[in-house]
Amino acid sequence: MKTKFSGILTLLLALVVQLTFAQERTISGTVTDASGLPLPGATVLVKGTSSGTSTDFDGKYSIKANTGAALVFSFVGYTTKEVRVGSSNTINQQLLEDATALEEVVVTALGITREKKALGYAVSEIGQEEFERVPEVNPIQALAGKVAGLSVIGSSGTPGASSKIVIRGASTFSGETQPLIVVDGIPINNDTDQSAGRDYPFNANLQGVNNSNRAIDINPDDVESVTILKGASAAALYGSRAGNGVIIYTTKKGKKGTGLGVKLSQTVEFNEVSQLPALQSSYAQGSGGNFNPNSSTSWGPKIANGNFEVFDNVGNFFKTGLTNTTTASATGGGEKSTFRFSVERTDQGGMIPNTEFKRISARISGSNQVSDVFSYQGTLAYINSKNIAAQNGSNVAGVMLGLLRTSPNFDNRNYQNPDGTNNSYNDFYDNPFFTVYRNPFNSEVNRVLGNASVSLNFSKYFNFTYKAGIDAYSDERRQIFSVSSFQNNSGDGSGEVDYNDLIKKDFYADAIVSGEFDINDNNVISYLAGYNIFYKNSSNVFARGEGFAVSQDYYNLNNTSNRYASNYEQDEFSTALFFEVKYDFAKQLYITATGRNESSSTFGENNRTFFYPSVAASWVFTETLGLDSSWLNFGKLRASYAEVGITPIPYNNKTFFTSPSITDGFTNGLSFPYGTQNGFQYSSTLGSANLKPERKIGTEFGLALKMFNRIDFDFTYYKERTEDILISRPIANSSGFAASYDNSGELENKGIEFQISGDIIKSSDFTWNLNLNYSQYKTKTLALADGVNEVSIESAFTSIGSYAIVGQPVGVFYGTKWERNDSGQLLIGTNGLPSVEPIQGGVGDPNPEWTAGIRNTFNYNNFSLSAFFDIRKGGDVYNGTYARLNRFGMTQESAENREGTYIIPGVKADGTANDIAISPNSYFSQFAGDGGAAAEQFVEDVNWVRLRDVSLSYNFDKSVTEQLGITGLMISLSARNLWLDTNYKGVDPETSLTGAGSNIGGFDYFNNPGSKSYRFTVSLTF
Repeated sequence: MKTKFSGILTLLLALVVQLTFAQERTISGTVTDASGLPLPGATVLVKGTSSGTSTDFDGKYSIKANTGAALVFSFVGYTTKEVRVGSSNTINQQLLEDATALEEVVVTALGITREKKALGYAVSEIGQEEFERVPEVNPIQALAGKVAGLSVIGSSGTPGASSKIVIRGASTFSGETQPLIVVDGIPINNDTDQSAGRDYPFNANLQGVNNSNRAIDINPDDVESVTILKGASAAALYGSRAGNGVIIYTTKKGKKGTGLGVKLSQTVEFNEVSQLPALQSSYAQGSGGNFNPNSSTSWGPKIANGNFEVFDNVGNFFKTGLTNTTTASATGGGEKSTFRFSVERTDQGGMIPNTEFKRISARISGSNQVSDVFSYQGTLAYINSKNIAAQNGSNVAGVMLGLLRTSPNFDNRNYQNPDGTNNSYNDFYDNPFFTVYRNPFNSEVNRVLGNASVSLNFSKYFNFTYKAGIDAYSDERRQIFSVSSFQNNSGDGSGEVDYNDLIKKDFYADAIVSGEFDINDNNVISYLAGYNIFYKNSSNVFARGEGFAVSQDYYNLNNTSNRYASNYEQDEFSTALFFEVKYDFAKQLYITATGRNESSSTFGENNRTFFYPSVAASWVFTETLGLDSSWLNFGKLRASYAEVGITPIPYNNKTFFTSPSITDGFTNGLSFPYGTQNGFQYSSTLGSANLKPERKIGTEFGLALKMFNRIDFDFTYYKERTEDILISRPIANSSGFAASYDNSGELENKGIEFQISGDIIKSSDFTWNLNLNYSQYKTKTLALADGVNEVSIESAFTSIGSYAIVGQPVGVFYGTKWERNDSGQLLIGTNGLPSVEPIQGGVGDPNPEWTAGIRNTFNYNNFSLSAFFDIRKGGDVYNGTYARLNRFGMTQESAENREGTYIIPGVKADGTANDIAISPNSYFSQFAGDGGAAAEQFVEDVNWVRLRDVSLSYNFDKSVTEQLGITGLMISLSARNLWLDTNYKGVDPETSLTGAGSNIGGFDYFNNPGSKSYRFTVSLTF
């Protein structure tokens, strides 16, 4: 009987287990919006568990759940729905737009999330789709053209080259002009440093290589969103580091209740030269029509009339660059904790031979909600990057300088003599092949980025957060100039090796208390107060050796006979107290006030602390006036006023001793130590104990509208004034100093921005979305020091520079000009050439008249097609490359009329029209070339329309991915800079000779060219 009972019990238990498991089954369906359109990426969770999934491109999902369990459907901007699992295995759910969708949130200063409708200032946000659509190696370059008021200029298309970013034009003259870069609430270093000894007397940015800006260390695949804080009010809580705006990168993290997910992605990219100057191949090396193999110019005989072979040196030099990028990530989230781990490897080979950029990065982030009160989170990233770069710009080893000047009768591929020395068409410039293979620049960066935060959420009235971050990296560099290279420091061809070690460490921490008080249903006050510390340490050790004893392949300081070393260290420290108070009236009117009291080691001893206030208001007038209708869904007016700063350059609040140097303007001159004798003198620039930070005062007004449930419109007008600008103003030499660094200048910047986006067509299987942005700004130098009307922003060339001139835009070209009569006509001399004025003046403005961007996105079933057009109207570029090529007879234009003559339009001394004919050589050397012509001749007003990017992607159906055992599969084809229409005669005009570490804009002097690329990407999710 006992045995029989046991058997029955076993049978009953088996039936119970079977019934229990039978209750858990697969539920599937589609999530759509009110129009029946699928919602890809909607979240479906089994309530009370960590089981969850996301809808695919068609809004479809599949999840296991028990009968009676609750499925929670949610999507950003839509109301959350909860549905019980019944007898059916299919649950289709329609989500409605949430009235609070208009209250979408955005990351703001200090990494704090705010309702967008409550902000009294303009912010722009870029989602991760912009980074995934057309992947960029440099996450700064990925922002180009995407946001009104934001300008991104790449220094070149070579691997690892820097990208300079400026928001709303210049806010200062010679200080930092780029915005603060923040990652997950912690500012990071975005420096761009040139390698040069302390004895180098010129601007090192004019030559050398295109070094990276350090934001390139961010893995673009880790980026979830980017917020651009453009105005003073938006960035006010960052105080004296916010004068140029702030760019906030928020990285991807795990999400609670989503379970484990894995994503793999592979991108293959091909790069080609975007645009080059048109060169001639009809005339040989020489002068006066005669062949001369020792001549630097190509004014020789016609190749067709002589025994010459023509070589396509440009075509033979550049190649198709290849980039491979592999990324992998794993994310997970339970009820209380989350994690994400990612790795990335990028191998970028350049269009220029023997150039490359390699990056390996790993990032791990996690969070844990220990209790209702206590939680913590953190991120740690390691990056290793290696760069082989090519010489650029104004140096005789520059790639483009030697390449474009080479006469078509010389084959650059024969770049070495039998003894291994440089074989160039001319004895003044390195063969471009020799310089890339024998004069390499190597850099290796090892970097650690980390941040951690703890939060104590006691109640809605009082919370405490402490967050801290560290950014530390080393950059080990080596530059070689082989024996016979003309670019070594002494210019004697004896060879050179340079070692440059950079070490930088930043520490940042905030302690913040916050809370919220409900006075009544319609009146809410929230507060935030905190304390900040920031510390930065930099070390730069440079060593140079010249004169190799063993000439080949032993590039070591021990192999040199003439050695030099220099060392520079810098420390900065600042502390600040800050607060924010926000008043919310009935979700209709928001008023926010902030303040920051800051002290810094770079301020003068007599001005140790400064206070930066701001106030901003936002009025949702559609709520107050009851204007919500079928065509107007939301309307907001906003206004703000704020003051922010730009900190002084360290070590200028006193006058220090330095090593003196004397130069003639052409050579590096003499400096100490001289032989065995060392010496110091007072710096030629007088420091000041009264230094104050520059103060930027900004006002802003805006209008935001949402119409027809599908169109968003945003308009901003701003006016900003920077006072107490720090400049090195010239003073009387009798004082014993050449300049004084103090607060002397003032500038004004005002402009408008608008952005409109919406769905032009929206149906069940096809959508067409249009996004348009437009910006226009004008800068003006209002004042400099007493008696000073112009000051150099940064040293450039003798004939032309970048200046601040009272009454003119900031950064205008200041250079030599032609003499003209009252009617503006050129005054022509008896030699048939115009004369140059003895005094220089303003000759151009590199700031554009306006810029615009247009994004069209088409979705049809599983296909997505997107194209982005970037437009620029105006903005001058100094085309020094074309000027020199004209002089050397290498442009196609200089070869079109060699048998004829030219008459320059203008008037002679007697007032009659010029009729004096001159030879093509005189015309292109002395008028259209830089052999004596005024610099204004080579300033071009540039326009462009470019297809910045285009992409076509396909997401495979769930039926396909399930057969493959994966949850998602996407393939895409994309291209960047596929098409360019411009009136510029040089390389791609989106170029910068001096790179991101410089305040000079619009200079082109044998810049390395830009690139266009073609990409293929495959992404898998599990």
